[in-house]
Amino acid sequence: MLRNVSTVQSLALAAALSLGVFVPSADAQISYARSGHRAEITPFGSYQWGGSFDTDASATIANGELNEQDSFSWGVILSFLAQRNSAVELWYLRQDTDVKFNPTTGTTRTVGDLSNNYIQLGIRQDLMAGDRLRPFITASMGVNILDPKGDLSSSTRFSWTLGGGAKIMAANQRVGFRFDARWMVTPVPSGTYGGWCSVWGCYAVEGTDWLHQGQLGGGIIFAF
Repeated sequence: MLRNVSTVQSLALAAALSLGVFVPSADAQISYARSGHRAEITPFGSYQWGGSFDTDASATIANGELNEQDSFSWGVILSFLAQRNSAVELWYLRQDTDVKFNPTTGTTRTVGDLSNNYIQLGIRQDLMAGDRLRPFITASMGVNILDPKGDLSSSTRFSWTLGGGAKIMAANQRVGFRFDARWMVTPVPSGTYGGWCSVWGCYAVEGTDWLHQGQLGGGIIFAF
């Protein structure tokens, strides 16, 4: 059911990563000097929910819905401070969860374990330049490596996130607390196919389902 990442998805990720390469300007250097640091590292823990998609009856899978269960997740954010109260961020998040199958007819049952591994590159934009409290919005693109336990192989899928939150820094600006809320989306194959024809021939196209997840978390900021 899960498949390896396609060449097109690999190229999309490479393009997204290339957008994150930048050279700090003079204004950015001034911003660094005022804040006293250029980067932040934030280990965090979070509560994560969501992640379901429908299945169609086949020789091995019944008709119904697969659901990832709510669980704890953890990770780390590496932030590189830029000008205009913004930052480029590289982050990793891992969630280990059970997967339950709810068939159209029958009893809901646990069918296995799965881990989501988000690797993302994005931006953080502060909404106000406060000395201690700074609310912000975030956006990122990257991959989600879905890794089922057992005989099934892992699948690397393109994914993206949108979010927001706030950080509260101590008076010395070296340590702080960060709160994040995120919406995370991963497109996966649906297992259903459609067809279309043109003057060059007829083709089969696989459909797409969307794994939607939410996350609420907090972490400790270490600035350097």
